Amino acid sequence: MPVTLKQLADRVGVHPSTISRVANNDPGLRISPATRSRIEALLRETEYRPNGIARGLKLQQTLALAVVIPDVTNPLFAALFRGVEDGASPRGYNVVLCNTDGSPDRQRSHLASLTARRVDGVILASTFLRDPSVRWLRQQRIPHVLVNRFSDDGLDPFVGSDDVMGAKVATQHLYALGHRRIAHLAGQPTVSTGVLRRRGYLAALAEAGVKADPKLVVESGYVEDGGARGTERLLSMRDRPTAIFAVNDMAAVGAHSVARRLGLRIPDDLAVVGYNNIPLAGRLIPGLTTVHVPAHEFGIMATRLLLEQIESGQRPARQVVFQPQLVVRGSTVVGADVELAPAALMQE
Repeated sequence: MPVTLKQLADRVGVHPSTISRVANNDPGLRISPATRSRIEALLRETEYRPNGIARGLKLQQTLALAVVIPDVTNPLFAALFRGVEDGASPRGYNVVLCNTDGSPDRQRSHLASLTARRVDGVILASTFLRDPSVRWLRQQRIPHVLVNRFSDDGLDPFVGSDDVMGAKVATQHLYALGHRRIAHLAGQPTVSTGVLRRRGYLAALAEAGVKADPKLVVESGYVEDGGARGTERLLSMRDRPTAIFAVNDMAAVGAHSVARRLGLRIPDDLAVVGYNNIPLAGRLIPGLTTVHVPAHEFGIMATRLLLEQIESGQRPARQVVFQPQLVVRGSTVVGADVELAPAALMQE
C-alpha cells in the first residue's frame, strides 16, 4: 500500500499538513532547514508522490497549465517549453502544449478548448498585435502571460527580449564590418517581433547615415523556406546586398543555404546574421552569427509570473525584458566563434 501522510508525519514528528506542504513545494511554509531536509530525504526514500486529484479539488484547480506556440518545429519554442516544464513540474503542475502554425483561427480554437478543460493558466507565445484572443483572456480573467511576442495593448504580463536593441546590434555589427548594402529578411507586420526587429534594423541604418532602400526589405516570415525565397529575390537584384540580417535563425538558415547553393562564399560574398541563437546556428558551416535569446529562461520566468497570478488572484501587467547578446561566428567574420557581450541581465 502507498505510504500515507500520517505515517510520514509520525516518522518525522510533525503534522501531516507539513509533509503535504513540503511535498507540494508550498512557498509559504516556514520550517527549519533541518526539518525540511529530514522531510525531503524521507520523501525521496519512500518515493512519495502528492495526490494531484485531491490537491486540485482542495484548491479548486486542475493543476494544468497550457503553452500555446506558433511552430512546434522551431527549436526556440522547444527550449521555451522546456523552461515552462522545468518551472511548473516542481510546483506540481502539468503542462499542455498546443501548436497554432501561426493561424489566428487555430489559436482561438485552442484557447477555447483549453479554457473548457479549465486549465489554470495560459502561456501564449503565438500572439499577434491587436489580438482579440488576448483581450478575451483578459476579459475572462484567465491567468496568462505573453512570451516572446506581445499584443500592443500593454496590459498583459510579458516576458521577452529587447527586439529593437537586438536588431540594432546585429545591423551595427554588419555596418562595422564595412557593409553598406544590408538587406533584411523581415517578419510579418502583424507580429511584434517582426515590427520591432525591422524598426531596430532601420534605426541602425539611420544612425549610421545610410539611406534605407525599401527593395532590401523582403518579408520572409519565420521559416526556412521563406528565408530561402526572400534571399533568392535579394540576390537576383543587379545591385544585390553584401549582407543580410534575418528576423530569426530559421529564415537565416534559408539564406545561408541559398548562398551556398549559388556558390557564394560566406562571409566573403555574403554575410548573414540571424536572431535567437538556436542550437542549429552553431552547427552550420560556417557557423551563424546571431542574437542570443534566452528561451529557456523565458519559460521559467513566464511560469513564475503565471503561478504568482494563480496563487495570489492578482493579475498585474508585469513585464520582464532581457537584454540582447550578439554571438559572432563565421557567417560574418572568418574564423570567429566568440560572444561579444557578457550574459545580459533582465530589466523589469
